[in-house]
Amino acid sequence: MQDFIAVLDFGSQYAHLIAKRIRHLGAYTKIFSPSAKENLLQDAKGIVLSGGPASVYSTDIPEFNSNILNLDLPILGLCYGHQLIAKEFGGAIANTGKGEFGKAILQQTSDFPLWQNVSFPNQVWMSHQDSVTKCPPDFEVTGVTESGNVAAMRHRKRRIYTLQFHPEVNDTEQGQKILNNFINTCEICSKWSMETFITETTERLQQEVGERKVLMFISGGVDSSVAFALLDRVLGRDQMLGLYIDNGFMRKDESAEIIERYRELGYTNIQPRDYSTFFLDAVANQVDP
Repeated sequence: MQDFIAVLDFGSQYAHLIAKRIRHLGAYTKIFSPSAKENLLQDAKGIVLSGGPASVYSTDIPEFNSNILNLDLPILGLCYGHQLIAKEFGGAIANTGKGEFGKAILQQTSDFPLWQNVSFPNQVWMSHQDSVTKCPPDFEVTGVTESGNVAAMRHRKRRIYTLQFHPEVNDTEQGQKILNNFINTCEICSKWSMETFITETTERLQQEVGERKVLMFISGGVDSSVAFALLDRVLGRDQMLGLYIDNGFMRKDESAEIIERYRELGYTNIQPRDYSTFFLDAVANQVDP
């Protein structure tokens, strides 16, 4: 089984970016709902709690399975995740009027596994209104910003780390080092790369499909196009046929442009079918869908 780090998505605009950055550093990632059952995560090598737009004291926050925090795994909380961990372990969070948006200067206050090979002071990217005002028991503050806000914490006994800032964005100057340090605490045994992923996926597809033919519906979007391109590479034109259905709801001439784009890329095994009349007739009397 491929070692992986689980990313819990609390509605952050950066959740997929977090997963992407960690993959680029050689660790596979999977994105989960924060309400996921802990048994789904017990095979993970580490867990990241993403940021999110809500306040941890809001009534409409994403449902969180707090039992996840009992797993004996390295855990990293980012932004909202930083504040949520503080709250769950008995700390305090409040709107102090000293929210930070944009670039901030981070100062180290104590040693920290995530600070290895990181120089201080350094620039980080903040996006928060609430702040941790009381460090939870068994935690210590490991970094602050110039405004005095708690920027980083660690659990004294467990491998739980939190950052108020976003190491995944480019404006955090040493964010890749920080994420890589977290990966190192996860003790990943099997390194991941796109090249190995393609190789392993190719072998699996060849075994599962064998000599059978595959019919795949495509939309012209990124997901179906990438999936079709990989299958076409693995199986070849004789086994692979793509079918594009024009449902009449595309922009003017967009379907023709999509097919032309596939043709320019050399995919001659994609056939368009015009079913626009069928679909439009089906909604002809709908005035408030």
